[in-house]
Amino acid sequence: MKALGIVGSPRRNGNVDTLVSKVLEGAQEAGLETSKYILNEMNYSGCQACEYCKSHDHCRLDDDLTELFAEMKEADAVVFGSPIYFFLFSGQFKLMQDRMYSLIDAAFVPRLRPGKRAIIVTSQGNADVASYAKAADDFALALKMLGFELKDIIRMVDGIAPDAALARKDMLDMARSAGAALGRE
Repeated sequence: MKALGIVGSPRRNGNVDTLVSKVLEGAQEAGLETSKYILNEMNYSGCQACEYCKSHDHCRLDDDLTELFAEMKEADAVVFGSPIYFFLFSGQFKLMQDRMYSLIDAAFVPRLRPGKRAIIVTSQGNADVASYAKAADDFALALKMLGFELKDIIRMVDGIAPDAALARKDMLDMARSAGAALGRE
């Protein structure tokens, strides 16, 4: 079994990267093979709205997302992580999310095998978790359309400092436990 982590934060070792890594650590301890992609270090473009993917089984763009999506198709679980900026996921994440349109055919049937599990990880500066919950909740709907089973949403608040997650044992434990649960299902 394999778990894939996707970090949509521009901060390497920032809060989202730290929490996604903890989820993957828990998954690895439970026996899953893991890998992680840092979107900010990848070379890719946004969706071109060309509809090529509706008459072919892949996006016409051949960039770093090509490998990521191939690995996503093989993975049993995917951990999607992004900070929330101005009520939305990061630009890096949004570009990838738009390209996920290529993972459904012209009839909106998912190209991913059913039963993949997903965890969403977010970090926000605001202390009120409800303030920006909509970003992850909306993405959860997209994942459902793609056939994912959402297992957890890990929402970190007060994440202004790039290393705030390191001092949050509760968040680190929650992330590790969520990852470990991926290996028990």
